[in-house]
Amino acid sequence: MRGRRVALVARRAASIALVSIAAVLLIVAMLLPPPGDGNLPLLSLLVAFHAMFLVVVACVAFVTALVAIVLRWRWAMIIAAVVILAVSVAVAVPAVVRSPGGDPARVAASGKGTLRVLEWNTAQQDVDVTTIQTLITQTDPNVVVLPEYSTQIAKTSLATIAKQRDMQILGWNSSSATLLVSRSLGEYRVDHTDTPPWAGFVAVPSDAEAPRLVITHLQRPSISSATLWREHLEWAASRCRGNAVAIGDFNATADEISPSRTLGECADCATRLGQDPQGTWPAALPGSLGATIDHVFAGASWRPATFSVLNGLDRAGSDHRPTFAVLVAAP
Repeated sequence: MRGRRVALVARRAASIALVSIAAVLLIVAMLLPPPGDGNLPLLSLLVAFHAMFLVVVACVAFVTALVAIVLRWRWAMIIAAVVILAVSVAVAVPAVVRSPGGDPARVAASGKGTLRVLEWNTAQQDVDVTTIQTLITQTDPNVVVLPEYSTQIAKTSLATIAKQRDMQILGWNSSSATLLVSRSLGEYRVDHTDTPPWAGFVAVPSDAEAPRLVITHLQRPSISSATLWREHLEWAASRCRGNAVAIGDFNATADEISPSRTLGECADCATRLGQDPQGTWPAALPGSLGATIDHVFAGASWRPATFSVLNGLDRAGSDHRPTFAVLVAAP
């Protein structure tokens, strides 16, 4: 008899422990703060993959429910069911309200005072040149940002389409990023003054009415440190002012960059449109579970008309999805 009581107490203790773990994980997931300063890299990772974290919570709760069923502990079953329901709602609602991938061919054509921005981290040459050229033709951008594509390679591999579209190819040696910009916006020059190595560069226009383009590929924070990422972020924020537009791979969600989802004086375009875009990385995960780490931030001189994460290229070779935005000059 005594042995049965000990076993019963042990089983109930195990159930209580599992339920407590599931409940604590759920509370942490629901109240997870946006670490805008990047001082807590592990917390930043949880923020970036919030939906994935919630799925883990659901799995723990499901195991708890199974154990509770075996042990016939009614309260554990009820609590586990509540946790699973809460997680389901928390994952499903954002997935429903996420902005669709969008068909760039249906977006209004270019015109004066319109900036059409295509951005894609193609992981160097992992994406076939023909695929990049086709996407440029389909989206008709006047700004193309390739955050991880060597400029020296681009001047050869993308020379034909750049010539066809009358675009400059810009970059500098201490950056992995490349910019293609239409000469309809005027001539641009590269400014890398006080730019940390591999953070990006600024493209400065000859026409004062054209936007300054802050091209970024911020180095990703590690689990133990975000010092280099934060240094790159501070550089990008200091350059994003006035009529500037910052574009690229920030290796962070908008919440991680800033609680207000701003970069310097520039605002995240998706946020201004009231959108919650699908994840841009990794492309191997469904968009609802991935992290949106590729962004377009625009200064007050520009108003976002659309922002989309483009579907259909998840198997093109890159671990990122491309993004496409249309900005119009603010009145």
